[in-house]
Amino acid sequence: MTASWNITVAKADFVEAIGVARTRATLRRKAGITTESDVTILSCPEGLSIRSSFSAMDIDGEGTWTSPIMAHGATLRQIAPKLTGPTITLRYEGGKLFLNQTSITARDV
Repeated sequence: MTASWNITVAKADFVEAIGVARTRATLRRKAGITTESDVTILSCPEGLSIRSSFSAMDIDGEGTWTSPIMAHGATLRQIAPKLTGPTITLRYEGGKLFLNQTSITARDV
């Protein structure tokens, strides 16, 4: 069986999930809220789970997502809202995470 990473999600859900996963309350270290740099994208029963070390959000999706992928959260948060259409097709191959036709560096975890 070959690995397959190809799933379609609602753009609004994906943008919200990236924001939730990146937000980290830091009451002890510093006042206020900081953000995580990387997020992990993995499969869940609903479709995809977007996670960081402190937070996660599951979103509906159609397709397959074989194993976890890690990507830079700030880059995803900048690119995703600018993509056209109400859905985003995520695909991973050769060290690149594609959001529709736009790609960023990512890695298999």
